[in-house]
Amino acid sequence: MTKSKAVTAGKDLLHGLPVIRPETHGRHSRLDELALILREKFGTTAGFSDRLGLTPQELLVLFYEPEYSLRPAQQPPDMIAAEHARWRTWFLLGGRGAGKTHAGACAVLREAKADPEARILIVGPTYTEIQKNQLEGPSGIITLAPPWFRPEHLKSKKQLIFPNGVKADYLPAADADKFRGYGYTFEWLDEVVAWKKDPVAVWNECCRVGRGTSARMRKLGRSSRKVITTTPAPTELFREILKQRDGLVLSRSSTLDNSAHLDDAYSLQARDAAKSAIGRREFYGELEFDLDPALFRGVDWNASRVKPKDAPSVFDFIVVGLDPATGEKKGADMHGIVVVGVRREEDGRDHAYVLADLSLKSPEPAAWAKKAVAALKAWEPHAKKDSGGRPRAWIMAETNTGGSMVRSTIHTLAKVKVLTERARNSKAERAAPVSMLAAAGLVHMVGKLDKLEEQLSKFTGAPGGHARDDRVDAMVWPIYKHVVKMRRNVGAAADPEPEDTSGEE
Repeated sequence: MTKSKAVTAGKDLLHGLPVIRPETHGRHSRLDELALILREKFGTTAGFSDRLGLTPQELLVLFYEPEYSLRPAQQPPDMIAAEHARWRTWFLLGGRGAGKTHAGACAVLREAKADPEARILIVGPTYTEIQKNQLEGPSGIITLAPPWFRPEHLKSKKQLIFPNGVKADYLPAADADKFRGYGYTFEWLDEVVAWKKDPVAVWNECCRVGRGTSARMRKLGRSSRKVITTTPAPTELFREILKQRDGLVLSRSSTLDNSAHLDDAYSLQARDAAKSAIGRREFYGELEFDLDPALFRGVDWNASRVKPKDAPSVFDFIVVGLDPATGEKKGADMHGIVVVGVRREEDGRDHAYVLADLSLKSPEPAAWAKKAVAALKAWEPHAKKDSGGRPRAWIMAETNTGGSMVRSTIHTLAKVKVLTERARNSKAERAAPVSMLAAAGLVHMVGKLDKLEEQLSKFTGAPGGHARDDRVDAMVWPIYKHVVKMRRNVGAAADPEPEDTSGEE
């Protein structure tokens, strides 16, 4: 399919679907609206309950009942408009940190309370992510449930049991066959963007097992329903979901809609992300099917390029990114070595300066170590010093392939600081947020780095990219680790906070 046909097909999938947006349905919860009224009238929200004459019992209801605390885009469609009373699939597309998990958990609680015959299915990327995010996390079902309706968690059975007898099973989206034989009235499918193993097959089984009914559903004329909460992505699974249009209602919410509950630096990054297509998807919940697979191709490096004579002379810290050809990559013989300096500028943002691309090919096993150590020695005078008077500069390498060997090889040459990281996500997932920063003008090439820039223009992060993306990965790792703002307690699709396994001798 040509790109123009793909764009048209993507637009056709979205055309005519009802969409709940902050711009059309409001940005504030009922509690927010009350607080705004009090602030306008009295100049403060202090004494909230006294001014409204609320009893302690009424305060508890306000605190625990989601209909008061959820924004319109976080509420099931029937709570927003009468015409959506018989929705079958609620597809909530939200930016990272937009409150999707909170919305999904509240939808499950609402259904469990309303229908004692409900049979609920909870699906997430893995058992660990389900328990960590959907059940026990800050926005999980168990955390948000009121004390009088808190479910019992039977981990051995992978099940929640609510006080009224409603049972909720949970399964990871790993094996479609595991879903066979069940029948559910309500399903919550979280972060489908992170379903890795045959997601379309899992989705189809979720549709097949969504066949349960109850006396309440029959009385109201309702079918079984699904809630999907996810960051969007132009994948085949999303196309399949959008094809089933009967009773399908979309909601869209951005990271900034929930900025009151997020770190300021993370919200600032979300604002910058609006300048790239990937950023609008990741932070604004926009779904496009015509994204360029080459993640950096849309970046105008000339717009943010800095001449060497105009580059800062001192950086907050300097990292030599290292991607040596080890293990499975021996045949490539390309060693990625890129020097990155990071500095907080007057705009309050951390800017990354790509200072040098020293990548090389060499049959000599330790050539990359010699080059990396030489680069560190050359650039560490330009790094600020820590409290002990040592330059804040180090070498950084991934540990997935030959990690301990990398550290030991370097330390045979010099006792320098080496930070190692174990990759928990793909090259594309690491590069995507870096490309957003680059599109926002926060990543600067210092001078012309032609070979690196050529690799960047073609980089997709697809597997098997050795010898064609070593330079890119060496550049991306330091920026991803130290400049990209990570959100604590992230959902399954968000990037995990990397483990710090640095060592200095």
